[in-house]
Amino acid sequence: MKIILVSYSGSSASILKDRMLAWAAANMMETEIVISSLAGLEEGAEDADIVLVGPQVRCALASVREWVPVKVPVLAVDTRDFGMAKGDRVMQEAIAEIRRYKEQLMI
Repeated sequence: MKIILVSYSGSSASILKDRMLAWAAANMMETEIVISSLAGLEEGAEDADIVLVGPQVRCALASVREWVPVKVPVLAVDTRDFGMAKGDRVMQEAIAEIRRYKEQLMI
């Protein structure tokens, strides 16, 4: 699974990324997480399974949806989960959103 995590500052996002990867490893999931700025999002999103948007850039959520291919879901990360680096909750939400999105595309 490839996840793009869009954040304003990489420092808090890197802590969340580490915890997300730890959860994925504990659950035997092969996962790649790329931290991106808004400007860097235009590259690499085409092969992502999901794009997660951090609270600092949530105001640009509509723009992010325009830059990301239609087949890739975009999800705003809960502010508390992001701030407390709850990698387990963020991963579970991402997986659930991927499933929901794929089901919607089939309709």
